[in-house]
Amino acid sequence: MTSDQQPERTGTVFDIGYQSYAGEREGRSRAWKTMLWDSVKNGMGIGRGGWAKFLPWLVLSPTIATGLVFAAIGAFFEQIGFDVDETENGLPVDLPGHLELTAVISFMILIFAAFVGPELVCPDRRNRVIHLYFVRPITLFDYLGARWCALFILLLLASILPHITYWIGLLFGVADSLGHAQDNWLNIPRFIGNGIVFAIFTTSFTIAISSMTDRRMIATLIIIGVIMIASIAPGIISIFNPSDTVAELINLVGLIDLSSNVVPSIFFDTYAEAYDLNIAVPIAWMILLTGGSIAATWRFYQAQR
Repeated sequence: MTSDQQPERTGTVFDIGYQSYAGEREGRSRAWKTMLWDSVKNGMGIGRGGWAKFLPWLVLSPTIATGLVFAAIGAFFEQIGFDVDETENGLPVDLPGHLELTAVISFMILIFAAFVGPELVCPDRRNRVIHLYFVRPITLFDYLGARWCALFILLLLASILPHITYWIGLLFGVADSLGHAQDNWLNIPRFIGNGIVFAIFTTSFTIAISSMTDRRMIATLIIIGVIMIASIAPGIISIFNPSDTVAELINLVGLIDLSSNVVPSIFFDTYAEAYDLNIAVPIAWMILLTGGSIAATWRFYQAQR
């Protein structure tokens, strides 16, 4: 080929319709909302396989059904002549209420958190995609905040839906629905407040434990193990017959009793009847556990970046 000869060019340029983005640039807020909604869907197995849906709904469904059962029991006693708000022949009608419902469903919700929490944070580290999130204009606070809020929403709904089911079901089951609503409307802010505190605490320690490993099943087993060991420990220590004050302090270690009895009794005004400790003690203990869990999670992820 001489210097004055040019090579034949056979390339072709195709217009495949690339266009620049012309819409509103929503930035971090849109990314945060997307992560939040994605976390909620992943937690409940929406858009995923059957097994991913089976485990969370297997645990969540009985909690909602428990509210229906409590409402059916109340309606049954109403139908056979008992007044579910007062007494019959001078004897109390010992019907289960919102406090008892909380005690029944708390353990199931803890197990629900043990399955859902690791699902939100472990896969990103195991698949080594967590650093890809930070290529976008989001921060570590955005990432952890979205995951935390998603689990909080799920646990809050799991906590209050049985109570709503019970309250509404009993409302339709009693003869004087209006009178029953007037006598029991204060239970609504009580179980909502208890659900918020329970969801904050459970979300924080679940995310903290899930941050220890990138394997979902191991994280679930660790969470369940911590719950069970912490709940058994007070019973073992009680063998040594500690004083009443020491025994009540030790009982605060039991996560099941703390979530199902101690904290609900604060909201339903029965704490003074059941415990001798100053009410500030369990409140401070819950704040310490929650704050410690959040701090541990934050430091772990900062070290991983």
